[in-house]
Amino acid sequence: MARFSTQDFRNGSMIPSVLHKRTDSSVSSLIKSTHSGIAPNHTSGELYKRKPQFVMCPPKYLSTRIPNNVFMRSQKVDTERAIRQYDRIKRLMTALDVAVLEIPPIKGAQDQHYTANIGISLNPFIVLAKMSAAGRTIEEAPAKKFFESRGYTVVQPPHAFEGEADLKKWKDGVYFGGHGKFSDWKAHEWISKKAGVEIIPIREISDSLYHLDCSLFVIDEKNFMVCRGGMDKESFKRLEKVANIIEVPNDVMSTGATNCVKIPGNKKIILSGMFFPEEKKYQKSMEWMLTTMDKLGYSIVFCDIDEADKSGADISCTVMHLDF
Repeated sequence: MARFSTQDFRNGSMIPSVLHKRTDSSVSSLIKSTHSGIAPNHTSGELYKRKPQFVMCPPKYLSTRIPNNVFMRSQKVDTERAIRQYDRIKRLMTALDVAVLEIPPIKGAQDQHYTANIGISLNPFIVLAKMSAAGRTIEEAPAKKFFESRGYTVVQPPHAFEGEADLKKWKDGVYFGGHGKFSDWKAHEWISKKAGVEIIPIREISDSLYHLDCSLFVIDEKNFMVCRGGMDKESFKRLEKVANIIEVPNDVMSTGATNCVKIPGNKKIILSGMFFPEEKKYQKSMEWMLTTMDKLGYSIVFCDIDEADKSGADISCTVMHLDF
């Protein structure tokens, strides 16, 4: 297993210098690789010439005033620090050839920063969330206005649905739908019929792994990272039948192992918010992640996002993919 010291993170790089058999693990070396500008359509598999796009929202009004999950303890958010962390990640994404579109933050929307919950792009629609968590319905109208102003057709299911955090793409036209906590399976059935996609049910059973991105990360079509404790046995077996499962150890699950963001294209770069090198629990988690991804040929960039952690959130929560 790879080992590193905290000093590796204090020399200007977010990537440890111990990745197996690599001569240069700096962020700059990853950014140097060229991008073709061609990305897959979200559902049809067609190619188009445009940068990948992420929808994000600055954490201007980030707050834990309304505790709507088990991790929120009304901790005071350092807004200036949260914005610095956000800007740092945004700059990195832009350098990696991803266009970042921003929903304007509105006062009183404490969780608007977490755009993974606001919807999902399923050609030809933006499927808007129907929020079930306390204090989050305020996010729906600004998001609808944002997408419609850009010419998208916005639809909304009549049942609880919290966006791509609970609807993860496997391959063209096929998704995994998390339900049982903040999203209703009836919403997935409605979306399946409306958008013409297949949705495979994954029943969530953990109050601490309450969205699908907390227990499933689709690395590629053949490899999934899975927190077994976040889903029932039948759901886990469904995943086992279709891909190679990399099971997250129990003591790593709580550090956001599956809450990653994969940079689109052929760069094989994954962003992780599993950044806390001073704490032994996170040191083990980071080493496990490095070793796991080394075997698959992926580079991990660890990003500091601890202000979002006060909301029980991670880096995947801050991104919605806009793929058409």
